[in-house]
Amino acid sequence: MTNRKKIINNTQIIFVGVIIFLMGISLLSSQTIVNTQESDSLIRASRKSNLSENENTLVWETDDNNFNTMDPHVAWQTFGPWLFYNVYETLYTYPWDSAETYPLQPLLAASAPVISAGGLNYTITLRTGITFHDGTPFNASCVKWNIERAMKIFSLESSVWMIAEPIKGGRAVEDAAYNYGPTSSEFITVFDDWIANSNSILVLGDYSIRFVLEEAYTPFIAALTYSVGSIISPTFQIIHASSPAWASWDDYGVDYGESENYMTNHACGTGPYILTSWVPFNKIELDLFTDYWRDADESYAGSIEKVYINTNYDVGGTMSNLTTGAIDGGPWPTANALDIWDPISEASLNPDIHVSTGGPSYRMNYIGFNMGALTLPNGTTITSPYANKNFRQCSSYAFNYSAYLNIAFNGFCIQANGPIPYGMFGYNSTAYSACYNITQAVEYWNVAVLDSDFLQILDDMDYNVSFYYNVGNVAREQALTLLAEGLTLVVADDDANMTFLGTNELSFNALPVSWPTYLGYYSNHKLPVYDVRWVPDYADPDNFVYTLCYHLGRYANIIGLNNTLVNENYLLASGELNSTKRMEYYNIINDVCAQEAPYLWLCQETEFRTWRTWLQGDGLIYNPMHEVYFYHV
Repeated sequence: MTNRKKIINNTQIIFVGVIIFLMGISLLSSQTIVNTQESDSLIRASRKSNLSENENTLVWETDDNNFNTMDPHVAWQTFGPWLFYNVYETLYTYPWDSAETYPLQPLLAASAPVISAGGLNYTITLRTGITFHDGTPFNASCVKWNIERAMKIFSLESSVWMIAEPIKGGRAVEDAAYNYGPTSSEFITVFDDWIANSNSILVLGDYSIRFVLEEAYTPFIAALTYSVGSIISPTFQIIHASSPAWASWDDYGVDYGESENYMTNHACGTGPYILTSWVPFNKIELDLFTDYWRDADESYAGSIEKVYINTNYDVGGTMSNLTTGAIDGGPWPTANALDIWDPISEASLNPDIHVSTGGPSYRMNYIGFNMGALTLPNGTTITSPYANKNFRQCSSYAFNYSAYLNIAFNGFCIQANGPIPYGMFGYNSTAYSACYNITQAVEYWNVAVLDSDFLQILDDMDYNVSFYYNVGNVAREQALTLLAEGLTLVVADDDANMTFLGTNELSFNALPVSWPTYLGYYSNHKLPVYDVRWVPDYADPDNFVYTLCYHLGRYANIIGLNNTLVNENYLLASGELNSTKRMEYYNIINDVCAQEAPYLWLCQETEFRTWRTWLQGDGLIYNPMHEVYFYHV
């Protein structure tokens, strides 16, 4: 896999800093979860009375309702998958009763895929007896239709690339979309040819389908499990086509590149909840789909008949609403964690609010060193000082990790030790990880200054290295301030070799700039380091290693990382079906990253979620890849 046009999409770069707010939580016994205090019951009864609702209504608040479409084939913002997880379904999913993130839990599929020896053919048997919310029967033709619909729209801001790239002939469609646009005549010609001649999606029977890949790609099922693989009702889309010209099965109910269509504001899936109302950036209302196909083992499954998801950007307001029982659950920021959580007793400070914490998320934080060109404030372009490996290692040891973890996240995180997060296949617990050690940092500094090119770069910068952050981004400010402070300690150390300075002084600073200015610096190579936050689209190390380490990946490309050994082992790992051999490739990548130090591997955030103790059920169990699953609450 070598294309990934998504990686260079500027709009997505702007929004990559948005962190997914995950709301699943650890399973507790009913004795722990259920609060029987009379005051608690009175609060809930009063709230429900005021809403004129019964006990089967759930009210949640979120500060992340920033998505702009209900169409899962178009959406890419981080909030969407939470909603889609409850309204739409994919062929496979992640368990709702464990933290397991290996995506082979059959959902619309009846069993695990049958993969051919060479890894090119994925044959999937589907479940029978399933209907969409509008009564349309689900079958293999619906699956094929949905993937082709997503490809016809090919929103450049969506995640359709995850399916397009591995599937046979799909890369040509992707290239045409990015090079000419999905409404262009060139795209139309390529798409129509793909439909007519690729034979990449084969309906083998009413409930059997085969995907044919261009080349072996191990994360294919994981990619299908992302929300872009959601199956919508073909009938619903077709009868609501924007033009009679597209109102047929073969025309998919949409025009080429028609990202804004009826599904932008409506939904019709096979999931346990129906979208009843949506006011963007304000509120969402869901109702239980009474004809939902799955017979759950739990007697309480489906007991939540109505769900309100309200947007509240006022952190204090949400905390107050949760405390008073006006809502059932919502975000409690880690910056205010000690207002509700006692780290000594590891218990909630409020007996009516449950705090779930400890599980590692897949939200990763890094600082990427710019190893390529650096444009100075005067417009001069030079080589970045971080092209020097020893200076990168120096910075890695000069950074106070523990201070960052505590200041930025109140300790609700663990230090990362490479590109792959803890809990995901490919993570190596024994991989090398830098620690805060000024003595070690000085040793690397003294080697760096032996390089005349490095000294020339410092001279070109007037011996002033500035790290920039956008005003208001506290986490970014804290990270870059700690980096500047650490390097200041290095050059002030008695053992640091500073003989090259003469009468000059060397300084390191963290400086605030406006958001527009920061974006301009970002786009024009004016940042010596890049603050990187990454949350995966699919639970496979491929999504991390490609993005961060492979030379065409988004951040590898930005920081100028192009290591032959990393590139070779990435390609080997992406197509390897044997997990043992695949792990060997990732171990090599981890080792090279430790030696080359392209990033400060800052931290992997851990869960910190809150809800009233009257909630219970498997749908609250924490999973790094999804949030609350209302059907099991």
